[in-house]
Amino acid sequence: MMIDQQLMRTLLLIALLCAPALAQENRPTLSIPEPTRQRSTPLPTSDASFTVIQVDYNDARKERDYLSLAAQELVQFTKIAAKLEVKLNWREEPLDNRRIMDALMLYMTGYDGVMRINDMEKKNLAEYLKKGGLLFADDILPLESDPRQSAGIIGTPFDRQFKALIKDPLVLGREGARWRKLPKTHPLYSSYFDFPDGPPLSGARQGNVFALEGVELRGRLAVVFSDLNISHFWGDLNADGRDRSLQFGSNLIVFALTQKYAGRPLPIGR
Repeated sequence: MMIDQQLMRTLLLIALLCAPALAQENRPTLSIPEPTRQRSTPLPTSDASFTVIQVDYNDARKERDYLSLAAQELVQFTKIAAKLEVKLNWREEPLDNRRIMDALMLYMTGYDGVMRINDMEKKNLAEYLKKGGLLFADDILPLESDPRQSAGIIGTPFDRQFKALIKDPLVLGREGARWRKLPKTHPLYSSYFDFPDGPPLSGARQGNVFALEGVELRGRLAVVFSDLNISHFWGDLNADGRDRSLQFGSNLIVFALTQKYAGRPLPIGR
């Protein structure tokens, strides 16, 4: 009788020890899917449309502070030279128009006019820049101007007014006062065409400025300022050295696309 009880206890102990293993073997296999990265912005396709907006502001005198053909000529050149497989357009808009929020790049020029930007325009510009936009501003000098004057000089009226606008509390505030020279190794100089020596200087041969300046927001280039008269060559169909300036403009557009779709393939047939 004692033997039977001991045998029963032994068999019960063996059954208890084996039960978890059997239960483990009978469990269904779980399939855990790999996490997928959600794209906050869809990839551009051949049907995607992007716009370069030329900023029209109050008191910009058309004959001196504004280049009516510049953005149009740049867009036409870039479509052909950079072979972008997207729809690239241009138009003129004031900063108080909400349509600037959809711009791939804002382009602004000035010479000696008084820049009067109201609070709504400042707030719109701030929103555009903080949401990832790129603004290129160029201090221009009419090529037929007094030969005693020279482009590429720091501290011109447009230089002072534009930088005051960017550091305005309604625009970028203190961040807008942190200008730095863009080194020749900056990606802007190689985003499509190569500029190993920095920006083109054909429009400012007698000046004392040889580099572009930029303002970054959280490590992203948001504002590019030029004292170098680069875009005057976009709109002047007969200017010597025009192609090189247009190539740099194409770099701006491709760079803006690169920032907009950082880390993603661009629709460029190169």
